[in-house]
Amino acid sequence: MKKLISSLMIIGAVILAAFFLASCGKQNQNNDNNNTVNQAAVCPAGYYLYYNQCYPQNPVGPVAPLPPVQTSTNGFYADNYSGTSVIRITNGPLMKEFFKNGMGTCDRAAINGGQATCDSYVGGSMDIIIQFMPGNIAIVTFIAQPTYNPYLNYQYSLPSGYGVLGLALGYATGLYLPDPKAYYGAYKNPLQLQMQVSAINNSQGFKLHGYGDYYTAYNRTVLAIEVPQGKLEDSSFNFNFLISGNAAAQGTLTRCRTQNCGL
Repeated sequence: MKKLISSLMIIGAVILAAFFLASCGKQNQNNDNNNTVNQAAVCPAGYYLYYNQCYPQNPVGPVAPLPPVQTSTNGFYADNYSGTSVIRITNGPLMKEFFKNGMGTCDRAAINGGQATCDSYVGGSMDIIIQFMPGNIAIVTFIAQPTYNPYLNYQYSLPSGYGVLGLALGYATGLYLPDPKAYYGAYKNPLQLQMQVSAINNSQGFKLHGYGDYYTAYNRTVLAIEVPQGKLEDSSFNFNFLISGNAAAQGTLTRCRTQNCGL
């Protein structure tokens, strides 16, 4: 009798354990199915993850680390070179200002030439990548490259006369004076910004808006990506890139085919 009771207790314990494991497996599966956005901590292109902070791989001067972002399967991109999406610059002077003061990629010295000029970036390649996150938040990444010539490329940046005097003074006394015609803001390429998402046009479209990077001259400038008509369920939609409310570029955003849009 004791052996029978012991056997029944063992069988019961095995059945309960099996039921518990099966329930856990079903619960995890349901959670996976309910997660419409897969997330993991990653860094933008050109950065590496170290102790939960993103550091630039090739920094130019002192650059503050960025917090890692969450990957998202709900992303869109636009570029002017792949043929699968579109970016058209509609206001060249305004985009030159964005490349200089918003990203710090060009015209950093008083005299610039070749790939060091913002004209080269206006004629170069550009990417805009949007990752939509929970809570009406989007991570927007801008990547810019100057015009590339397969045969010859050059660049130069020279100081102004005051800059030369400042360098001479610094060489003689150790006290360097900044060049008044030089740009000393941070170099941000890729430039990654967090923007708020809000509905426009009676919810037929939406708008992303936020300020430029804190360490650049655009830290008080409102940047926006406006989609007059489109929804996140669409495969593509037209957009306008606005700087302080003025149109600088337009094009077509296309749904990314890879998680995190390949960043």
